[in-house]
Parts: sequence; C-alpha cells; structure tokens
Amino acid sequence: MRGVYESAGGCRITMPKVTRIYPGAVNELIQFLEEHFREIEGFVATFHLANGEIVTTYEAGSYLEAAGLVAITQDTIDTLARDGEFVAKK
Repeated sequence: MRGVYESAGGCRITMPKVTRIYPGAVNELIQFLEEHFREIEGFVATFHLANGEIVTTYEAGSYLEAAGLVAITQDTIDTLARDGEFVAKK
C-alpha cells in the first residue's frame, strides 16, 4: 500500500512504492545478479531514486523469508557502522 501518513511527532511519512519482480531472469538486474552470484533463491532490495522515490523489489517464498532478509541486512549495516567499515558514497 502506498500513501502519506503523519506520525505522532507531526512528521509526514510517504510509504514507498513496492514493485514485484517475478521469478526467473526476466530483467537485466536479475540477470546480472544471477551471473555474478549464481542462482538466487530470494532477495529484498530497496532503491532511493534520483527523483526522491523509494522503490522496493523482492522475491521471497514467504513473508518470514523476506523479513528475515531485511533483518540480516539491517544487522550487517549496523555491524559495518559499529566497526567503522561502512563507507557512505557522500
């Protein structure tokens, strides 16, 4: 679901657009990933576009699998930041 919500603190939050990518190498991104990382069983990826839009794409066998992948990503970023190894592009 996409929409604009206001938090308790008065901050406006825009829910990102979610795009579903179907199984198989049907686009260049999936083809690239499969060529470099072998066969992909599942993924969750979020992109911040130049126009400010946030797009999330995913392929997962279940909600729990997708949530688990997100949790692993969050832990990895936290660990990299804590250890001083996170390199921001700016």
